[in-house]
Amino acid sequence: MVQGFDEGIKRVNNRPLPIDCLLIEYPLVEKLPSADTWERLHYHKYIELLYAVDGEFEVYINGDVLNMPRGAAAIINAGELHATRRKSEENTLLCIKFIPEILFSSEQTVTEMEYAIPYVFERFGFDRCFTPEMLKDTILPQAFERIKTEHNEMAFGYELAIRAEVMRVFAWILRYWYQVQADEGYHPLPGEAEVMRKAREYVDTHYAEATLRGAAEYCCLSYSYFSRLFNRCMKMPFSHYVNLKRVNQSMKELVLSDRSITEIAMAVGFSSASYYIQTFRQLKNISPNQFRKAFAQRNNEEYNRDDQKTEPLE
Repeated sequence: MVQGFDEGIKRVNNRPLPIDCLLIEYPLVEKLPSADTWERLHYHKYIELLYAVDGEFEVYINGDVLNMPRGAAAIINAGELHATRRKSEENTLLCIKFIPEILFSSEQTVTEMEYAIPYVFERFGFDRCFTPEMLKDTILPQAFERIKTEHNEMAFGYELAIRAEVMRVFAWILRYWYQVQADEGYHPLPGEAEVMRKAREYVDTHYAEATLRGAAEYCCLSYSYFSRLFNRCMKMPFSHYVNLKRVNQSMKELVLSDRSITEIAMAVGFSSASYYIQTFRQLKNISPNQFRKAFAQRNNEEYNRDDQKTEPLE
């Protein structure tokens, strides 16, 4: 039976690897994966960038399925349950994983850029997949090509070169998302970045028992002011944000454990199994049990993980 898993952080010489770059060529087989088959459903602490060098792919991210034709890119946040599958015979996928900490120095103060990262990921309202048309005349295709070349040649200092290109790509994505925010009429005010960072920190740590009043106290703000501020910044009520966090956390439990639906609902903070099922269906368009059956209890028709290649292109 194939189940999802925590891929963890890759280590080299017993030290965590901040950036991991893979050039994956899927094996040739007689038939492509079926429409309901996903390989290696997993999550990890890395942020992940995908680029379709050749062929066409689909990407599963926390219940959503994105199409990636040749020349498309996609981004996956740390901790999100995901998997990829190919849709064409010849295919090469560039996969770049990096820990979020590489984006900031330890001395850096909170900035609009730091605020943008949790905002854009948790809102789930921005593009995760960038089509070839969107990337035309941008720096991204050339940056991904340079990453591929550095990965293949592994010249002295190639790790630094890849990191520099990753920063360039991520900066472009953040600016794109930030412009979308501006076009929607939202402009962050001084101090809001720190409040939203603390609110997210509170929910990440206390999602099972998180309350609006508890978050307001954690951020040293009044109940009513915090509620209005959070709603304006995140374009959603605090309760909806918490439910998103709880549902996404429950998806890992559904895949990784044999706990019952009721046990999982209670563990992540829902007051009842029926409310959990209702909320899960509203957010993911599928019930928890259907999700578990579809993605956590596969038979052996999937490809074996060991068959995947990670050899450089000629």
